[in-house]
Amino acid sequence: KYPFPDDSVCMPVERDLDNGGFSTYMPKYNGTSMPPFCWHRDNIDQCCNVCGEMGCRFIVNHRWVSDLRQSGKWFGRWENYDCFYDDLSSAEIQQCIDRKNISNIEVKGASVKQMLNRYIEQKLNGIQMVKPTAFSRNIVLDTLQMPHVVWHDAVKEFGNKLDAYGEINNETSEYYFVTGFYFSSEREPHVIVDRSLQFSNLAWKKLTPKGYKMINAFDVTAAFTYDSDGQNDGLHITGPPIRAILTKFFHHLCQE
Repeated sequence: KYPFPDDSVCMPVERDLDNGGFSTYMPKYNGTSMPPFCWHRDNIDQCCNVCGEMGCRFIVNHRWVSDLRQSGKWFGRWENYDCFYDDLSSAEIQQCIDRKNISNIEVKGASVKQMLNRYIEQKLNGIQMVKPTAFSRNIVLDTLQMPHVVWHDAVKEFGNKLDAYGEINNETSEYYFVTGFYFSSEREPHVIVDRSLQFSNLAWKKLTPKGYKMINAFDVTAAFTYDSDGQNDGLHITGPPIRAILTKFFHHLCQE
């Protein structure tokens, strides 16, 4: 956690009414007019109050709230002990798109995909992809439909699904997968943190030998698993962890 940036550096915080921000609170971000670290600003007391389940609206304003959530304004980054990921500006992302000849960035999955989409669309606002050709590169970011597979599938069944994923030709595509999150409640049967880790490890074991690249979301979501769960369910963790996941994604995508 770092001191909240001054408005003269990042411009005053406003709600982004585009990119799905009309229904789920997101601060406005412009990667051209703001330093890229401004993307990590948030209002934790506003960003994560979606009620997607029956009865939620009756309790959402009466549940226990942590000090982190009560404090409202948040500014920080997920950092490893020995290194950190660079935040890329819009100009740097555009240079990456042009240099790697990227024609498309596609997000796959289920409910977590929808969360990722809102943030990645904000980060890619104003970015121009190259014209699709036989030589352009397609990028995929896949949640593997977690947490839904953790809820519905046995481990063997999920493994069989992973076996069906083909080899990746890294000359024309790059395929990243996001691990399961650090769940803090069992909103649905079997959706617990141990199974999330088990399914994530299985995905690593089966997919990386075929050319897939892993984005570790399990560790990133641990600190905010209760404070920024988007449906108040300890499951759909949004806000700062989603930005950390996408920061890692762009770091790996655009590294030299």
